[in-house]
Amino acid sequence: MQNIFVLIKLTQTTKMETLLKKTLNSLGGITLMFCLLFTLSACTAISKDAAGKKAQEYLSKHILKDGINAKLGEIKEDGAYLYAVSFQIEKDGKELEKVTLYVTKDGKRLTLGPVLDMSKGPGEQQGAANKAKAQNIPKKDKPEVSLFVMSGCPFGVQAEQAFAPAIKALGDTVNFTPRYILYPGFNGGGPDMCLDKDNKYCSMHGVEEAREDVRQICIWKEQNEKWWDYINKFNEKCASNFGASTTECSKQVANESGVDFAKVETCVKTQTSALLEEELKVAKEANAQGSPTIIINGSQYEGGRSPNDILTAICAGFNKKPEACNVKLDGNAPAAQGGCGR
Repeated sequence: MQNIFVLIKLTQTTKMETLLKKTLNSLGGITLMFCLLFTLSACTAISKDAAGKKAQEYLSKHILKDGINAKLGEIKEDGAYLYAVSFQIEKDGKELEKVTLYVTKDGKRLTLGPVLDMSKGPGEQQGAANKAKAQNIPKKDKPEVSLFVMSGCPFGVQAEQAFAPAIKALGDTVNFTPRYILYPGFNGGGPDMCLDKDNKYCSMHGVEEAREDVRQICIWKEQNEKWWDYINKFNEKCASNFGASTTECSKQVANESGVDFAKVETCVKTQTSALLEEELKVAKEANAQGSPTIIINGSQYEGGRSPNDILTAICAGFNKKPEACNVKLDGNAPAAQGGCGR
């Protein structure tokens, strides 16, 4: 299950990873699970609420450890044999991600991966879904593209990695702007979560994330040409271990990227409030609440997140596509489809 495997990295619980892999093996693998569905027509279905409760109990007992909880959300029928059960994964009262699992209607089987149409290959299904979603993107001569992230969110980090080759290929044919998600008053606010006494400039993963958000905004505003190099190095060396050493890691990466860190520090000291007010305003206008959120020409894109998926989506926003839209990008492994936040 892609999202929970990312969650394992967040919490660094190797025991949970081992347990999850054993669970997957005992089920015969994600894909083979669906072979069982064709035998369920004669089974007695339980209610969707009962199925959701069973899934929640199973997660709590066998998979989610170390203070991680699954808060049960919406439950829907998904075809003739399945219930789609939404969960909010939390730790210490903080939301880490949202996931959807699938429970057979007899309440006996739980899938830990996406439901696939076995008449089509996975790539074909994803490509068709991306094409359908891209068709809804408005068109402009020069597309406006925004990527909303939290600097410490692993899903946002993966999205940045997918965006990098696409934006590099398109160059100045698009207007790309990185944006940052804040949560005023998150988790009660206070100095561990927020930069200000009014608890307005807060971040989901703590105050160090908020500080890094500001540094990255400053680099984009004042040393734009070095932003991508800094982001790539920061994500590789610093983003997985936020804490007291984050500033030093940022400084090291800035020096490696040719970023004037003294200039960044001056920007942080003098412009933090103005910069974060702008981020709050833009996020509200775009209805961007989670990391990552992708906005193309004012429309939210929710398709695949490989470099080629991103390139295809942005290119759908051109009135006249440039030659770069015909490029096949390397590194086409899809980023996780989950997110941090609402």
